[in-house]
Amino acid sequence: MKLSLPDTVASQQDLASLISEVHAYAKWASHELIKQKVSVKTGTPQPAISAAASQLIRDWSGGKPLTQTSIDSLLKELDEYKKTAPSMTITLAAVAPNEVKAKLVGWARANLAPNMLVSFQMNRHILGGMVVNYGSHIFDWSFRRKLLSAEKPFHEVFVNV
Repeated sequence: MKLSLPDTVASQQDLASLISEVHAYAKWASHELIKQKVSVKTGTPQPAISAAASQLIRDWSGGKPLTQTSIDSLLKELDEYKKTAPSMTITLAAVAPNEVKAKLVGWARANLAPNMLVSFQMNRHILGGMVVNYGSHIFDWSFRRKLLSAEKPFHEVFVNV
């Protein structure tokens, strides 16, 4: 089965958190499956997991009952995803709202790679726009770069206004 993460799981840190939640769920599910086999009625409550982790587990099972094999295969697939996923860093002048982050992640996954991981940073010195680091490339669409690379120095333009 092909693993597809929601756009809310964007960075390496988000992925590590998701993997941790799935590990906790797998441990709980393993104990529950054993209890079902030996007909033990008392069970422990399901661990609290995020909506993204819950959705991922539901999608992975495909509506079928979970088995230890399917949970193990999900964990293996998540570990492989973490090792092979390309990543990029987007630097913005201010903290981006979650909607903006989700749109940028969605665009990167649609146009660059479906398993792209995107980390966000903030640097107020770029004044606006964004700087994207992808592999060994840096794409600088910041206002600071525009001002510094202008034909006339900014203070000369400002004096004439």
